[in-house]
Amino acid sequence: MGTERNREPQTKILVVDDRRENLFAMEKTLRTLGCEVYTAESGNEALSYTLRHDFALLLLDVNMPEMDGFELAELLRMNEETKNIPIIFVTAINKEDKSVFKGYESGAVDYLFKPVDTDILLSKVKVFLELNMKKKELELIQAELERSNRSLQEFAQVVSHDLKNPLNVITGLCELMEAKHAEGLSPKGRQYLSHIASAAHRMTSLITDILSFSQANAEPGQLTEEVDLNRVYEDVLADLDSRLQQTDGRVEKLAPLPVIEADPTQMYQLLLNLIGNAVKYHRPDTPPRVQVYSERTESDRRVAFVIEDNGIGMSPEDIPTIFTPFRRLDNAKGYEGTGLGLATVKGIVERHGGDIAVSSLPGVGTKFRVVLQARGGAEERE
Repeated sequence: MGTERNREPQTKILVVDDRRENLFAMEKTLRTLGCEVYTAESGNEALSYTLRHDFALLLLDVNMPEMDGFELAELLRMNEETKNIPIIFVTAINKEDKSVFKGYESGAVDYLFKPVDTDILLSKVKVFLELNMKKKELELIQAELERSNRSLQEFAQVVSHDLKNPLNVITGLCELMEAKHAEGLSPKGRQYLSHIASAAHRMTSLITDILSFSQANAEPGQLTEEVDLNRVYEDVLADLDSRLQQTDGRVEKLAPLPVIEADPTQMYQLLLNLIGNAVKYHRPDTPPRVQVYSERTESDRRVAFVIEDNGIGMSPEDIPTIFTPFRRLDNAKGYEGTGLGLATVKGIVERHGGDIAVSSLPGVGTKFRVVLQARGGAEERE
């Protein structure tokens, strides 16, 4: 039975005892807290209630016929829907009795010893009601954040599509004009046309990078797809082929990369950004040389891989700032970029529960070390 409902759902408490006089006294006391009190005279009746209601707390008598409080608590812990309900055992057992430890093993969060002191009862129950209220508030905030993230991602995708279309038209018209009407343009006109095409390309790249950054920093999902980073590496190298040819660059894989559980698209973005940057930020007089290899970690639940280059490098004091969105170092100002690549990398690594470390020296090169969760917690397979 329960108290009269208000317009807003009340917090629910379930009291379980095989003696009606105990139930009556407990219910009368708990009603003063403004919560909805349910009572059950057996373990089976209590099980039925817990499957139909969301209880903030169970006050459970230990000594009951057919099914005692310990057995009921163990059954509740075995059920996915009821395993997190806090349980306070109400018992006449002495505090020093070994059965008290059995209660904690069964899932008890606290004990009330008979005869129950009303002030102590209300004080303890208030704590759990406040915790339940905070839990509900957090659940509402999380649900709102998830809804907001979904809306932002949908908005970003729509905006990206709508902005890219006119930019593609501008780029296409510039290419068409240059191919068919370049002879009729003055040198200054051809220069302006080149500037327009370059600006459109940069804007397209910026839109793409902003979309990738927003996706990398979205709420984490279930990253259960098996990803072979060796295959991802080959795809990245194929896409960087023209850039490698233009720079006389070379990327070498010195050791096999791990197989992990991850988002395959984001793993591609991760390697493309890191290897692409290693190729792009090379010294003007030195072709880029990039080495990619895996490393052992202290735990078989984590794997690591390294991307090391001979590029322009950076000062150690600049390293903490390189993952900040739109942040570009002074020595990178002459290179094309939006300042979102490494911010996206960090977002992807964090979304997958990993870490990224950087070591670098100006004019020597940079080393990125990425640590991620291993597949199934096992050692990486070669």
